[in-house]
Amino acid sequence: MWLLGIASGLSPFGVTMAVPLLATIAIQFQVDFGVVQFVTSAYLLGLAVAQPFNGFLCDRFGRRPVMLTGFAVFVLTSAAAAFATSIGGLIAFRFMQALGVSVGTVASRAIVRDTRGSAGAAEALSYIAAFMGLAPIIAPVLGGWLGAVGGYPAVFLSTALMGAVIWTLMFFSLPETLDPSQDKLNWGDWMQRYRILLSSPVFLGYSVIFGFVKGSFFAFLAVGAAVFEADFGMGVREFGIIWGLMATAYVAGAFASGRMSRPLGPHSVMNIAVLITLVAGWTLTLLVVVIGVNLFGLLLSLAVLMAAAGGISPVSLAGAVNEHPEMAGTSSGLSSAIGIVFGGVFTVLAGIVYAGDFTPVAWLVAASTSLTAISWLLVRSQSRA
Repeated sequence: MWLLGIASGLSPFGVTMAVPLLATIAIQFQVDFGVVQFVTSAYLLGLAVAQPFNGFLCDRFGRRPVMLTGFAVFVLTSAAAAFATSIGGLIAFRFMQALGVSVGTVASRAIVRDTRGSAGAAEALSYIAAFMGLAPIIAPVLGGWLGAVGGYPAVFLSTALMGAVIWTLMFFSLPETLDPSQDKLNWGDWMQRYRILLSSPVFLGYSVIFGFVKGSFFAFLAVGAAVFEADFGMGVREFGIIWGLMATAYVAGAFASGRMSRPLGPHSVMNIAVLITLVAGWTLTLLVVVIGVNLFGLLLSLAVLMAAAGGISPVSLAGAVNEHPEMAGTSSGLSSAIGIVFGGVFTVLAGIVYAGDFTPVAWLVAASTSLTAISWLLVRSQSRA
């Protein structure tokens, strides 16, 4: 579980590790800041494109070979990104980085479903979700420090080193968990599985729940550094430290979710976590509207929201895969891609609506938590039916 958690966490880690260096990269290659944003968006596009395909490969060739091949690609393209000589080359290598590392999330969830029952999968995925939540919060802090020491090449060389260490650990300790008696998929089978999954309200519901709850704090993360500087006079370093502390709330929520999934059941855990998410999101928004951006109110609401999001993530991840366990790889890849797209929408929207006033972003947070709750009500009604 530790190895799968680390392998899964490297995917979101790579998204945000380069964010503090975007301005430096723009200066280095003498391009507008709008162009350098593609360094991040190309990575997100790579994740969204590759994960459904990687799910098919996991069900076709097995978890282990796909995992090892993907991380080899990640290592090579990370090193290539460090020595890119043009912004176009850097963007292309970032896209290929994502193609490789995206196998971590997909294969890990498939392996968990291969080896655990329904409740056991939710508990195991709580540990993986903790890593996935912790990674994008720690990454900007580490990326900023490495960038200050060695520039943007140091960031990409460090990710290449991380990938190489993980690849080595997997090579010696990761078993193959795909049932050898399972029929080998062909392209027609893959498309048929897509049709089944995309017509499943429960699968789609769990997938968008994961995306919406990510969007609730991704919306804040997109503008958080600017908000803390404009409203509280804090620099990027102070914001990084505070945001890093928020990781403890997310991890605590993920571990609590895993612990409670067996005695209470996944549905009860979701009922509690979704309600807390809804209350925290609307509390943050109403505080901003009524009294303005207040440091204590903002941090308290965000901490509660992060803890609840940590509780929701593993149950929604497990729920999407458990709905069709016979196609764990395919469902894992497709649900991850859906979650990335929905969560990424809120990141983009936050950047569009923020113009020095945090209020529109606060309304985005409220909207994402409301959509999380509505999606869960629909999933719960379908599950009972």
